[in-house]
Amino acid sequence: MNDDDFPLPAITDPYVVCWRDLDPITIAEELDRLKEWVTWATTRYNLDHKVIPPCWPEHGACVEELSALRTVWEHCYQDDSAPTDPVAFHRDLTLAVRRLRDWTSVLGCSRINHRPEQRT
Repeated sequence: MNDDDFPLPAITDPYVVCWRDLDPITIAEELDRLKEWVTWATTRYNLDHKVIPPCWPEHGACVEELSALRTVWEHCYQDDSAPTDPVAFHRDLTLAVRRLRDWTSVLGCSRINHRPEQRT
């Protein structure tokens, strides 16, 4: 399996998604866009279900982290980006992977089982 198996749309101008402020239609559109990137990123960086479980769209913290990471990734490949921006992205990716792994562990989700979050 390689990157060609999961083609990624052209890089667009990055923008920050404030999930809290989105209406249901826009949430669905943004989730579709994010799913494309996450599918590519999990293959490219060999991230397994212990980092990003298949049910990640059901977990707000995962959505927020992955959305922020995608925004940084999009930004670092713009024409006006600094040559060091991709290195900064990979530094951020390392930290994000740690957080995602911690959250996935706490959530208790696996490759085949989803555990809904307990709301308090």
